[in-house]
This record gives sequence, structure tokens and C-alpha cells, in this order.
Amino acid sequence: MRRWGLLVLAACAPSTSELRRPVDTELAHRLGDDRPAAAIDTLLAHPLDADAAVRIALANSPRLLAALDQLGIAGGELATALSLGPTQIDLQLRFGHGHEYELDAVQGVLGLVTMPRRRAAAAAGLAAVQADATATALRLAGRVEIAFHDLLAAQQELELRHTAFDAADAAATLRERMFAAGNTTELAQARDRDAREQARIDVARAQAAIEARREAVNALLGLSGDRTNWTATGMLADPPAVAPRIDDLEIAAVRASLALVAGNAQVEAATDRLGAERLQAWLPELGVGVSAIDRDGTTQVGPALRLGLPIFDQRSGARAKARAEVHHAEHELAAVAVELRAAARSARVAALAAYEEARHLHDIVLPLRQQIVDETLRHYNAMDADPFQLIVARRELVEGGHAYVEALRRYWNAMTEVAALRRGALLTCREESPC
Repeated sequence: MRRWGLLVLAACAPSTSELRRPVDTELAHRLGDDRPAAAIDTLLAHPLDADAAVRIALANSPRLLAALDQLGIAGGELATALSLGPTQIDLQLRFGHGHEYELDAVQGVLGLVTMPRRRAAAAAGLAAVQADATATALRLAGRVEIAFHDLLAAQQELELRHTAFDAADAAATLRERMFAAGNTTELAQARDRDAREQARIDVARAQAAIEARREAVNALLGLSGDRTNWTATGMLADPPAVAPRIDDLEIAAVRASLALVAGNAQVEAATDRLGAERLQAWLPELGVGVSAIDRDGTTQVGPALRLGLPIFDQRSGARAKARAEVHHAEHELAAVAVELRAAARSARVAALAAYEEARHLHDIVLPLRQQIVDETLRHYNAMDADPFQLIVARRELVEGGHAYVEALRRYWNAMTEVAALRRGALLTCREESPC
């Protein structure tokens, strides 16, 4: 209460640190990381992992800084709601046989009557902006993690494509030697050469994909110039031995949702604005002050009252707009709740499906293909299999590795979505409400 009293008297806007402090505290709590911000160049000087990339993004992203600027706007609106407005001075001078002046000093006090509603609306609006800012930071952290997973997958994919090219090149080279010795057909040679060139294209495509993934990370981290010369470290981890426990995801997402916090605050703010409009419809102006009049050296002083009457303007348009804003906020809140629950159920399905696929590839498919390679090699050493069979077996092992990396990427990205929902943010945005 003391803080509100000071703001009423001074009509000053909260400082940037006062506005940021609740956001920083809530963000540290939801991310489980209260470490102080590290120097960006210090982090970039070492190979980056996903954690370091997130820390850079939270400290450097222009998009996040732009979202945090909304706090200042909301803080200014709060200060405006606590202001009584200017004191009005009316001065009249008359000259004739003598002189006369009249001075009225009137301070509008309607703000004192509407202040509880306006203050509550502005405070709720600020709470909504703070929730949105926290959610923006959480979405940024999640998107950085996903972009980093994509980059690691692209790097692993390039290694696999190089291995596939080596196998295709070995097959084509062997086939060319056999053709030169007259031991194979021109058709077989053409097919193996074609496979090698396709593998070469796949390598180039994988290299380009890495650069594209790097630029996606750069954009999220807000990096440009020499700061883009960082390196990434790590690989996508194998899936855990046990499927993730996410049956409670829908309930947890609703309980933690910052979008619902912001939506409820917007409903509250719109309701308070409507209350203020209804009051002003019947009392559009109210002021008190002092009136002084001087007639030929005789001064008379008395109270002054200014009162507006809604005879021709009962603010019907403003009230209709305020009512519509309440309905809009309520419907928007209902839509967010429905979409959040659907997103949580969808994220659960995606995560479990990707987990099952990754585990199946890891536990069954890849060991089988490795067994095929080993058995083919044994038969080749026993002169019971030709080298092309061994090359094909190794190529199929590489393709299995490609499928596994892709499944891992989808699994860890889905789990990032799950983690974001548990923290209170939804990574997937609607077309009509980009985030």
C-alpha cells in the first residue's frame, strides 16, 4: 500500500529494474538456473553446447529484448493510471472604468474516484505483460534447444553421408576395375557410378544443411559478424532405457501455463476498464479548487467546483468498446485453454512415438544391420561373398544410422516441447497470434 501511495503522489513510472525483477526471478525459477549471466564472448570462445547456447540467447536475443521493452510500456500505463492530471488555471482580465481580474485554480479529482478501477486495470495489464515476457524467454530457450538438436543431427548426418559416399565410391571404383578387366557389364558400371554421384550430392546437401542449421541458431542467439564463428560440440544422446513419464503432461501444462496467467490478467484488466467507463458515463468530469476575483482592489476568494453533466454524451461508444474488450479477453482465454490442452496431448503422443521408434532402431534394427555386415564380412573372408555384397551391407547400416539420427532428433525436440509445457510456455504458435 505504501508503494501505491507514493505512486499516487508522484505519478512516476516504475524503474526498469523494478519491472524486470519479477520476470528474472520467475524465469530463473522455471528454468531451474539462477546463475548470473556470463560474458557472451567468453561462452563463444569455447565449443557451444545447448546449455551455453540458451544462456547466450537469453542475454543477447534482440527479439527477447523487444519483448522486455513491453514492460516499460505497461509500467508507463500504470503510472498514467495513478495520475490525477494537470491543475487547470483560468485567468480573466477586464478593463473599463476600472479593472477586474478573475482567477480559478481547479484540480480534476475524477481520477481519485476512478483510480481504484484504473489502477487495478493497469496493474493487471502489467502482470499480463510480465507473464508474456517470461513466456517469451521460455519459448526462446526451447527453440534454441530445438535448433541446437537440429544442428547436432545435421553434423551426425554429414558423418553418415561421408561414410555412405566412401562405400559408394569403393563400389564404383571396384566396378570400374572389373569393367576394365572385362569381368562386368557396362550397365553395372553405370549403376555404381550413378550411386556414387548420388552419394556425392547427399554429402553436399548435408553440408548445406549444417550451414542452414547454424544460421537458425545464429538468428535465435542474435549473433552476427565475427561472433558467428563458433563451433558446436556434442551428439544427440541415446534415448533412455525407460519411456518418459508424461501421462500428467496435460494437467501440468495447464497448471504452469503463463498464457493462462496472462489471459486471466487480461480479463481482469478489461473488466476494471469497463467499470471505470461506466462510472465516467455518469460523471464525466469532477474538479475542485479555489476561485479569486478582484474588483478595483477588492479581492474575494472562495471555493470552486467543476462538474461535467452527461446530457448529450453518455460515452455509449466507449462503454460498448470496453464491454467488447471484456468478451474478447474471455473468449481468447477460453481458446488458449483449449489449444493448450490439445498441444499437451499432441506433444505427449509425439514424444512417446519418437521414443518407441528410436528405441526400436537402437535395440533391434541397428544391431541386425551390424550383424549383417559382420556376417557378410565373414563370408567375404571365406570367399563365399563378393565385395559388392559387403558394400551394400555397409550402405544399409548407414541408412539405418540415418533413420536413427532422425528419430533421435524428433525425440529430443519433442521432449523439449514437453519441458517447455511443464515450464509454462507453448512453443507452437497459432497463425493469428505469432510468438
